[in-house]
Amino acid sequence: MKKLMLTLSCMAIGYVAFSQQLFFEVYSGYHLTDYDYQPYEESMGYFPIGFKLAGGHEHVQLGVDYRQHLNNPAFEILNGSSKIDFDETYYGAFIRGNISSLPAYRFGLILSAGMGYYIPTANTYLAESSEPISSFEYEKNLGYNFYIGVSAPIFAQLHWEIGYQYNMVNRENGPAGIPNYAGNYHCIHVGLSGNFVFGNTQKRCRRVITTRRR
Repeated sequence: MKKLMLTLSCMAIGYVAFSQQLFFEVYSGYHLTDYDYQPYEESMGYFPIGFKLAGGHEHVQLGVDYRQHLNNPAFEILNGSSKIDFDETYYGAFIRGNISSLPAYRFGLILSAGMGYYIPTANTYLAESSEPISSFEYEKNLGYNFYIGVSAPIFAQLHWEIGYQYNMVNRENGPAGIPNYAGNYHCIHVGLSGNFVFGNTQKRCRRVITTRRR
């Protein structure tokens, strides 16, 4: 699996390097847990920060994604005498489609699917403590995510984007006594992106824009 991820990453970087359109995004949003293990079944919200880089055809790009938490979802355990929160880092690859007449310059419908490694760490605290009394890093596990959203220009090729993403990943080989369970979560995604076109795509976009202005 490591070889597969390395191969996909190298292909994505090479694809980006020779692209007709490049896409870069900084994003945050709101995550909501959807775990299927009884002590963590209550949905908890938290906020991420992430970065995406992609390239390819103006309507379809391949890219890489990195994300981590700004704060962590926390759950009370042992009748409230202690709590546990989950910090997570994600890195992976994705394919992104933009349904628009001119994706770099106009409103578009965004569809995306990704796969990558989710690396959660469980931190345990006493009820009133701000420092963990123990931390356990789960083995990184391959998971998947699916996204739908919209993108619209703010100025020229600078866009805002908002959408919904569902993340699917299993947590395995956890602390003693904790069974494997699904660590899925919802995501409301809000991003700011730059969309840059080159070569024949740039020429075509300029021609269309110039023609429409006349």
